[in-house]
Amino acid sequence: MRAALRWLAAALLLLSLASNLTWIAQDRLVRDGDEEGHVGAAELFLDDLRGGRVGGFVKRAVVEDMGDYPSLYPAAVGAWWYAAGGELPGRAPVRSVNLVFLALAAAGVYAAARCHVAAGPALLGAAAVTWLPLQVGIARHFMPEGALAAAVSLTIAAAMWQRRSPTPWRAALLGLALAAGLLSKQTFPLYVAVPVALTVRWHPSLLAAAAGLALAAPWYASNVLEQLTYMGDSAAYKGSAGWLAHALYYPQALAGLALGPVWCALVVAAGIAAAASGGRRRLVGIAAAWLLGGMLLLGLVPKKYDRLLVPLLPAAGLAIAAGAAARPRWGALALLGVGWTGWLSWAESPLADPPRPVVDFEPGCIQAWLRPPDPRDAGFAAIVDAARLAPYGPVRVLDPPAIPCAVQTTHPWDYHLSPYLRRAGQDRPVLLGDGGTGETITVDFRPDARGETIPVPLLEIHYALRVDPLL
Repeated sequence: MRAALRWLAAALLLLSLASNLTWIAQDRLVRDGDEEGHVGAAELFLDDLRGGRVGGFVKRAVVEDMGDYPSLYPAAVGAWWYAAGGELPGRAPVRSVNLVFLALAAAGVYAAARCHVAAGPALLGAAAVTWLPLQVGIARHFMPEGALAAAVSLTIAAAMWQRRSPTPWRAALLGLALAAGLLSKQTFPLYVAVPVALTVRWHPSLLAAAAGLALAAPWYASNVLEQLTYMGDSAAYKGSAGWLAHALYYPQALAGLALGPVWCALVVAAGIAAAASGGRRRLVGIAAAWLLGGMLLLGLVPKKYDRLLVPLLPAAGLAIAAGAAARPRWGALALLGVGWTGWLSWAESPLADPPRPVVDFEPGCIQAWLRPPDPRDAGFAAIVDAARLAPYGPVRVLDPPAIPCAVQTTHPWDYHLSPYLRRAGQDRPVLLGDGGTGETITVDFRPDARGETIPVPLLEIHYALRVDPLL
């Protein structure tokens, strides 16, 4: 039966990889506004490598201020983007970098589970991580929560290793994992405080963790004032929701979409089965401390987004591993969760929408991370083709449309044109509105516009494209 679990887990891992790569290859939706910001940061690292400025790359990654967040994630994306040949970040070879972080989160769960169970159940728990709904959704987008999930998972695995054999080397490895988490996002301590505190062995050799942890010191020392301001703004945030809405936000988000009812039921059943067997209770306890302890600490932060649950979700993989070790035949039930996530990924379903209380808590557009791929073109490629043939000059855009929340939570259409041109190798100024001379390319959305008609399937509209000589 153990061998059957290994074969099942291997099949689920391969199916997850194939499904996600297929999804990424088909999706052409313009990026969410937050996501586009992270891509812009990664592009700075890409430019460093293109220009041979390796020292500048390292300095930007470990010291310089890159906005609200630390720089490990955009640095990793920029390096991958460079290795993938640059060009548009929406290309599957570039976008697949986020699947690497999904794989690392699964690897952390496998390593942690192996401290308590055999290889078959541990591998099934790792495979389950690659099918958790919101975990999968984030892994298809350029968002740091995926990298943070990997760092949290590997940190908890390192803490479990240190507990089994408290040596300086294992403590230093734990410190290195902690540094990676702190350089992924400053909220990292909220996710690991409870499970790591309950897992590590408090032994003098633990002081060696400072050697690895020191890698995060330069960035935080250089950005301490900005980070204090950021944390102060988050702590001072006041929404219209009351204390009960704050307390219930993450449990509702977890049950509604982050795991969803099917995976929640599987995790609870696996946890009960493992606890009843006796030998896997500690693994279930670590999973509970990871998930519930993290939600408790997150609930204390006034700002709330469902995507912040992602670094807690691999805890479900630990519970699945413990349950499969206690009841190997139950391992096949993971197929129910796989089917649930697959359905939400490929079929239009109202169950993919966040639950109403979560929507009420977040004003404005609601970000959607788990959805079917959207192959509709935004109409940028025709402008790039025109730019390749036209003399150099600005692109003027007349009456550009907004992109409604029903399509994507993002900036207006014209915002995306300039980086698209630059990343396609046709960097030109983009000007808005009438007036001025010297433009070579005009993109006109007005009803009476003249020029070649170019459809924008994404918005079910069209624009007129014309190329004029420089005046």
